[in-house]
Amino acid sequence: MSNLLHGTVVKGLGGVFEVRSQSDTYVCVAPKKLRFGDNDVLVGDKVSFTLEGKKGVISKVLPRKNRMARPEVANIDIAFILVTVSPAPDLLLVDKILVNCFHNDITPVVVVSKSDIADDDFLKRIHDNYDKVCDVVSISAHNNDVSALLHYIDGNTVCFAGQSAVGKTSLLNALVPNLNKAVGGLSQKTGRGRHTTRSSIVYSVGNGFVVDTTGFSLLEVTDTVSTSLMLYYDDFMQLSGGCKFKMCTHISEPDCAVKKAVEEGNLCKERYNRYVTLFGELAEKEKNKYK
Repeated sequence: MSNLLHGTVVKGLGGVFEVRSQSDTYVCVAPKKLRFGDNDVLVGDKVSFTLEGKKGVISKVLPRKNRMARPEVANIDIAFILVTVSPAPDLLLVDKILVNCFHNDITPVVVVSKSDIADDDFLKRIHDNYDKVCDVVSISAHNNDVSALLHYIDGNTVCFAGQSAVGKTSLLNALVPNLNKAVGGLSQKTGRGRHTTRSSIVYSVGNGFVVDTTGFSLLEVTDTVSTSLMLYYDDFMQLSGGCKFKMCTHISEPDCAVKKAVEEGNLCKERYNRYVTLFGELAEKEKNKYK
């Protein structure tokens, strides 16, 4: 048996993986025990593998820094959460991705894609919702104006997240010269994005990496209960010291500093209303868990 090698999974599709080890990339397969459950192999995983002829066999998945539920990738440092004017942004989806990011120690950055078609009202809405939560950056892949993202990528592994047709593929084409990936658009029938990315792939950009992931429009918050949801809302936590109750959920409790801030216009009402919606979704799921 050849010596044990170590590398990073940069692509996975149908149980076949590409693993980058130093300057070489190997096509590898994984045994059944590494294709199901918590130990399944994900793009971004650090793995050990052996070579059997020209084919590599993954023997072990090394401990992960984190794992995103959807898109399903591992060891992510930063998530670019893309939003745009068309398709209309699903900010509840953005909030759910933010919760998963904070839960998994991933730094989120809200990226206004296609900023060349965004008007001032749209930009104001996004900034009002997220300026107190994370960095908000505007870019235009159409105008090749993506330089504002480069310092985030430097030395990090970055994941794209967001609805289909928000510009993830166009952004990747702008970041990776000569890639020329096919760009999808909106379905005339549904008004939703077409999925142009079928698997997650890691690309080298400068001194960092970006993970191109499949598009999606739905996301469930995992490993979080309703009564701890507020812990993942930094803008709420900055105010919670003024609440009457130490573990105030900011829903029905009296003398709530968060609700007061919303009423006085000091906290985004739109974002708070979505928090109430998400809190209700989690509470309903918990109520029905053992039925």
